[in-house]
Amino acid sequence: MSDGLTPPSAEIQKLMENRRANFNAAKASAANGEKVFTLNCRPCHQIDGVGSVVGPQLDGVGGRGLERLLEDVLDPNRNVDPAFHTAIISLRDGEAVSGLFRREEGAAIVLANSAGQEVSVPTKDIAERRNSTTSLMPENFGEIIPLPDFNDLMAFLLAHGPKPDSKQDRN
Repeated sequence: MSDGLTPPSAEIQKLMENRRANFNAAKASAANGEKVFTLNCRPCHQIDGVGSVVGPQLDGVGGRGLERLLEDVLDPNRNVDPAFHTAIISLRDGEAVSGLFRREEGAAIVLANSAGQEVSVPTKDIAERRNSTTSLMPENFGEIIPLPDFNDLMAFLLAHGPKPDSKQDRN
């Protein structure tokens, strides 16, 4: 691909095509989609000032269009901004902890886990720390969100296009 992104697997591509073919904006409910967003996305994402800012803030996300939203939700590791790469920490006791690096706080590193909760790891317990090229976002939303709810989620996200005077996404 000319954009330098990893092409989706055949399975993910088929899922994206299926979801695209079965999306009907006239039958989808943005109001129900907000409930789906609250349950599945809001622990890590914020829209209109509501939610957590673990992952990217999503005001104006609807301007991306259906194709990109399908990719973002169904194949979250395909196009990850380095600021959102998962930190993987191997502990001296053989355990591992992963999450989004938030800050160093005294003698500890603070990560946000996939549930949006902060986890503090004492630096004295760390054997190795590295960043992966993957996102903290779960890859299984295509499996856990039923098609009608998924369509409602897409309607909700598409309804959040850029504001008329917004300078967002102009780079």
